Amino acid sequence: MTKKHRGRIQAQGNGVEKSVTWSQDEPLSREQGKTLLQQLKGQLSEKEHSERAEQFEQAERYIEGANGIPAPERRTFQNRKTRDVRVDIEVLAGRAFIAVAFLVVLYFILN
Repeated sequence: MTKKHRGRIQAQGNGVEKSVTWSQDEPLSREQGKTLLQQLKGQLSEKEHSERAEQFEQAERYIEGANGIPAPERRTFQNRKTRDVRVDIEVLAGRAFIAVAFLVVLYFILN
């Protein structure tokens, strides 16, 4: 059975194609999103990470400022020097990056 909330965060360009995904019944929290971003950073070499350092910071600020981004949503954070190097966030189904407090309220409303 397909999960209601799905998406991925990717590092691409300059020979790199790495990603982390989520697929779950409840919306992805901001904290979970930041954890996935850290996991993606961990997949990269030091050079690959340094090429995307600013884009990772932009992606983290985007996640921190979001509150329930609905699908479909695709946000690309590109390196200014070489547009090929980037970090992408894709919300493919459901919602992502909600406040944890909202999750608690939603849980009690639905149960």
